[in-house]
Amino acid sequence: MSLLEVKDIDVHYGDFLALRDVSLNVEPGTIVSLIGANGAGKSTIMNTICGLNKPSKGEIIFDGQNISGKKPHQIAKAGLSMAPEGSHCFESMTVQDNLLMGAYMAKGPERMERLEGVYKLFPILKEKAKQQSTYLSGGQRQMLAIGRGIMTQPKILLCDEISLGLAPVVINDIYDKLKEIAATGLTMLIVEQNVTRSLQASDYAYVVLEGKIVMEGKSSELNEDEVNDAYFGINSFA
Repeated sequence: MSLLEVKDIDVHYGDFLALRDVSLNVEPGTIVSLIGANGAGKSTIMNTICGLNKPSKGEIIFDGQNISGKKPHQIAKAGLSMAPEGSHCFESMTVQDNLLMGAYMAKGPERMERLEGVYKLFPILKEKAKQQSTYLSGGQRQMLAIGRGIMTQPKILLCDEISLGLAPVVINDIYDKLKEIAATGLTMLIVEQNVTRSLQASDYAYVVLEGKIVMEGKSSELNEDEVNDAYFGINSFA
């Protein structure tokens, strides 16, 4: 049984149809990637799953429950956490306070235990714990966003635009950390523009083009050239 199932959803922004008949499945313990160019609809899918957008058609099933009409805090409480692109940190707050925001419902000792787990995964965040997050580098902010998501102890972690604007060496480091997280059994849905990186990191992949899923399959079996064609809409994939 899927942990997350998106079933034939449409999403409108006013009269504009942003997503059309989007369906995807995320099995427990897997990493699934959404691949697509900027503006393809990847983040809209993620925001809709999290409750920030309301589908005009279809439904979203998470852990056996229909969450299509639920509010973001209800969805988060059910065990779905979003690690947004790294610029979306609370810049006036310290690194540690940003992380603790992810465990606001946990009791004191449990919060600190979770915090130490994140610091073990991302030692640089412990070094900078008392600094305001505005002074972090882009890669450190992305680590902070992922760490804050982990602090909720989710059933599934959604990571949006992991490598956007980051240097290759930093991206390598972050993906190494994602592998460590995946080894704990945490299910992940990641958004990525880099085709090669996505296929290497995930178990299953979906290609998004102009608000539609135009290709999907096991990452190890997908042909990278064909995925690139789908990415750019070549050969009438649209």
